[in-house]
Amino acid sequence: MKLLGKVLSVALLSVSATAALAQQEANKLRWASTQAITAPDPYYNFHREAMLLNGQLVWDTLVYRNPNDGTYEPLLATEWEWKDDTTLQFKLRQDVKFHDGKPLTSADVVYTYNYIANPDNKINVQSNVNWIDRAEAQDDYTVTLHLKAPFPPALEYISTLHAILPEGFYGEAQAANVDGGLIGTGPYVFAEFVPGSSMKVTKFDGYFADSPKGLPKLDEIEFRTIPEASTQLAELMSGGVDWIWYVPSDQAAPLANRDGLVVDPAETMRITFLSYNMREMEGGNPLTDKRVREAIAYAIDRETIVSRIVGAGSTAIDAPCFRTQFGCRDDLTKRGYDPEKAKALLAEAGWDGSVTLSLVGNAIRDRAWIEAVAGYLAAVGINTDVQLLQWAALQERVAGNTVHLSMADWGSYGVNDVSALLNNFFTLTPDDMARDQELSDALIAATKTVDQDARKKSYDFAVSRIVDELYWQPMWTNPATYAYDADLAFTPFPDENPRFFLVGWND
Repeated sequence: MKLLGKVLSVALLSVSATAALAQQEANKLRWASTQAITAPDPYYNFHREAMLLNGQLVWDTLVYRNPNDGTYEPLLATEWEWKDDTTLQFKLRQDVKFHDGKPLTSADVVYTYNYIANPDNKINVQSNVNWIDRAEAQDDYTVTLHLKAPFPPALEYISTLHAILPEGFYGEAQAANVDGGLIGTGPYVFAEFVPGSSMKVTKFDGYFADSPKGLPKLDEIEFRTIPEASTQLAELMSGGVDWIWYVPSDQAAPLANRDGLVVDPAETMRITFLSYNMREMEGGNPLTDKRVREAIAYAIDRETIVSRIVGAGSTAIDAPCFRTQFGCRDDLTKRGYDPEKAKALLAEAGWDGSVTLSLVGNAIRDRAWIEAVAGYLAAVGINTDVQLLQWAALQERVAGNTVHLSMADWGSYGVNDVSALLNNFFTLTPDDMARDQELSDALIAATKTVDQDARKKSYDFAVSRIVDELYWQPMWTNPATYAYDADLAFTPFPDENPRFFLVGWND
């Protein structure tokens, strides 16, 4: 049996090497993710597989953010200028063509921005677009973008999430296009889409040469939805795919020992947090007592969870934000692991263990993470009812005030400003479990001025308030463990944007 296993292992390696070589010779990249793309355009999706990865292959933004130093560079726009606190003006390139040969003009940019800014069109992530008022053309290559109010991180969103579509893209129905006609100006051309299953793009030979994205290195990129992580691993080892991500930590270690594969656990901007429900609930809510919230914080050994379960690429954090984001700070109240202090706080609060706290988590994350948290809470006398839910169901429970604790994460879509994180959860939205008017006012105020000192003052208050009052317990930065063929030239970035337009096969 041992000999047979060895023979099978050698055979599998041989098949994998042959398949990988074939893809390298075909200059093709095949990648997979657990998430299904239900619409291939970049605006009717929650998942970055469509919003960022495929979106930036087929389409371009006005501005490009250099992932190495964070500087903004010309892409579809050659230059831009703040005319005042709520007005941005862009000059467009005059040599860009869409994949169907039509030239890019102001009409396309105006169409895109007026479409996504219209709430009737129900773009999935409204916080990405709801600060836009309207766009208007000054001439064929000059566009003025009007904001509803000062919005300092505007260029972050414009350079990352606002793909420019051709005029009339959504047709008379004004609805997401899932049947083709997906025309862009990007380095790759939409070729094929099977809803919920796969998407294929091919090299655009007419892409403009001095784009900061560079000319496309691959002839074809194919995406597949593979829901099970174990199946993804099997496909990678057998040569069925060339690149996967979010490899579970327990499967990454043995995979790292295989010849011809790279396993790379990289830190990301995505942070995990434990959110406390501060609202009155049917039957009472023990979490309205700050001592109970503090006891929960002291009960959890985040450092051990990070080192033993979450794994390489992760860091335990005390701030409710990622360190590079404008407005983030780390000189905050720190609550390390102290189970005896947790028990003392519970006793002081009159905790008798008769209440079981509901604890929900994101089903696409590792079950071991939330089970470890539940285990630490049980050790100090706090029982929990753990449920892993799909994101929409989790949000429904939070909005419906039927959960005590929510363990979730947020990647800010790679936007280096805390508004992309905290404004989603602390501005009295349905996802806001704190319902703190003063906190909400501070966060909103910071988005309505371009005075950086004033913004920092607002964020200093907001970040401190969240930690001091324990509306969140910051947990850790999430790693993204990438696994891919060793001959693939790939570099990870903290914003979880793999930028396949930079990827190619090594010579």
